[in-house]
Amino acid sequence: MLIAGTYNAHPLTTAAAIATVEKLADPKADVYGHVERLGATLEKGLNEIFAKKGRPFHVARQGSAYCVYFMDHVPVDFHDIAINHDFAFDKTYREKLITEGIFNFPTPIKQGSISYAHTEADIAETLEKTQKIVAAI
Repeated sequence: MLIAGTYNAHPLTTAAAIATVEKLADPKADVYGHVERLGATLEKGLNEIFAKKGRPFHVARQGSAYCVYFMDHVPVDFHDIAINHDFAFDKTYREKLITEGIFNFPTPIKQGSISYAHTEADIAETLEKTQKIVAAI
C-alpha cells in the first residue's frame, strides 16, 4: 500500500515526530499537566472577568483548548450557537485582544489554544489584558 504525501517518511519530519512523541511521553516534561494547569487558570480567570461584566457567557474548555461563548446557556450544538451566540460582541472582543497583543483568531467562536511554551506569566498577561478590554466594551 502506498500512502502519498510530500514529506511522508522524510528523515527531518520523521525525527521531529519522534522527538514530539518522546517529549509528550516524558513524565519530567509533564506536558499535559502543564497545559491543563494553565488552562484551568485561564478558565477560572475568564469566568471571573465575564461574571463581573454581567453579560451572558459560557467558557468551554478541554485541556488546552478553550472558547468563550456569549450566550446564556451551555451550547448544545452549532445550530444552538448560531441562534444564541452574540457574534458581534465576540468579534469586537477578539479584535481588541489582538490590538492588546493577545492573538485570538479574529473570527467568532474559533477555539483558542494553550501550548507547552506558554507560561503562568503569559496566562496572567492574557487575563490582565482581557479584563482591560472587557471593561471597555
